[in-house]
Amino acid sequence: MKNFIHGMVLSLQFLTRFPLPIACDINTNSMKWALRFFPFAGLLIGCFISVVFFITDLFLPTTLVTLAILSAWVYATGGLHLDGWMDVADAVGSNGSLDKKYEIMKDSRIGSFAVLAVIFLFIWKAGFLYELVSNYEQHNLIIAFLFIPALARFQALLMLKCFPPIQNKGLAHMWRQYLSWSDIVIALCWLAVIIVLYYPLAILLVLQVLFTFVYGKWAVKNFNGINGDLVGTSIEGAELWNVMILFVLFSFVMG
Repeated sequence: MKNFIHGMVLSLQFLTRFPLPIACDINTNSMKWALRFFPFAGLLIGCFISVVFFITDLFLPTTLVTLAILSAWVYATGGLHLDGWMDVADAVGSNGSLDKKYEIMKDSRIGSFAVLAVIFLFIWKAGFLYELVSNYEQHNLIIAFLFIPALARFQALLMLKCFPPIQNKGLAHMWRQYLSWSDIVIALCWLAVIIVLYYPLAILLVLQVLFTFVYGKWAVKNFNGINGDLVGTSIEGAELWNVMILFVLFSFVMG
């Protein structure tokens, strides 16, 4: 039970910015439970987003509701994965050698490619969210907003398991050491609960696996593997991907 609780807290401390000033034991079992709780951390992020959506939708115009959702999304993670998104954008935009790309990703400074990448990330995410909030039922969107952050963090587990780390050190290497397929199956249970509540979200799960496979192959081709920045980028990309798929699903499949 102690490792279970500590694993949950470690996952929330690593993936969210919700205050949890609790000292946890770091051992094999607690780390394995932390990985199993990755989607749960996403669920809490989704809960926060959904509460903000529900409240602001009562009295604010759609444009401001969209901005409130985006702000809540960034606040819940402290921009943790946005940092990786920008670092990878600068590295890819440099067209440099592998060593140059690695050097850029380690650099705390941001360049023009990072700025452009994060601007377009927010523009597209805001656009899809605006259309969703404007046109579709609130209760379905609340369930979807619970699901998408959880799904994005589940796919991070797939990334860690299926694709090799760039180096035998760093966050990606550390987490991968503790991760097994049984841990991924346990983590999947968090998503299964939501799919039972709203079965069309199973489509997002299937397409997410496709996204992860394509992105992982791209990362291996361009960086010879994955690291913390690339996994963080996959989370940001997965959230945008799933907001887009949700829009397509509601507009053309279920509309």
